[in-house]
Amino acid sequence: MLGPIFAREWITVPRRARHYVERAVSLGIMWVLGLTAWQATIGWEKQNPTLGDTARFRLLLFQILTLVQLTLILFFSAISASLAVAREKDRRTFVLLLLTDLRNHEIVLGKFLGSTLQILLLLAGTIPILAVLVLLGGIEPPQVVQAV
Repeated sequence: MLGPIFAREWITVPRRARHYVERAVSLGIMWVLGLTAWQATIGWEKQNPTLGDTARFRLLLFQILTLVQLTLILFFSAISASLAVAREKDRRTFVLLLLTDLRNHEIVLGKFLGSTLQILLLLAGTIPILAVLVLLGGIEPPQVVQAV
């Protein structure tokens, strides 16, 4: 009888489908922004873009991607932190959390950091896209590090 109890502790839970959908949507949005920037700088009619065309493209794309990431991270981090507290209240476990010897700021910071971890992982997924822009030239690796 003790075998199934101990076996259950070693089973890993598969990730939810939402985990993969969010990452695919995030990278899809970055892809659409890249295509839009290409259309704005070069267009589809030109057969052979010059070095100047690709330089304008990578600069515009870098600016767009960093601006969009900053805006989305600031917006969604505040929303996700408030949703974490709201979920605790809906499940009626917030009162139990208040009964612990944690201070108010520790509870809020814990909920905030736990909820923004997923957003930071989405940001980490866009690092390779910004690193590819270094290969196009004109952007230095320290700029990518500062943008991240």
